[in-house]
Amino acid sequence: MFVPTRTAGAPDVVAIQIGRRPDGVRVGIAFSSLAALRAASGPRQDWVRMDERELRGLLVQLGVQVIQLDAALIGPDVGATTPELVGSHDR
Repeated sequence: MFVPTRTAGAPDVVAIQIGRRPDGVRVGIAFSSLAALRAASGPRQDWVRMDERELRGLLVQLGVQVIQLDAALIGPDVGATTPELVGSHDR
């Protein structure tokens, strides 16, 4: 599985990403292919490859029991710039 990660403090330390389903249940996030991960979160998303047993071992430490496989969207492109506001609110 391809598991999205983010930098956690130091450049050489990463954390797996977790999310929430609409019903509030916390889930581990994983993808069956790199293409599926890129389609959901963009080309700049960092990732690590691991098998299900390894991922479940990490998730159980966080109290997470569910793995969401091939989610359609996990968030904005991590490299996207913040949009600029057009116009002015100054009077």
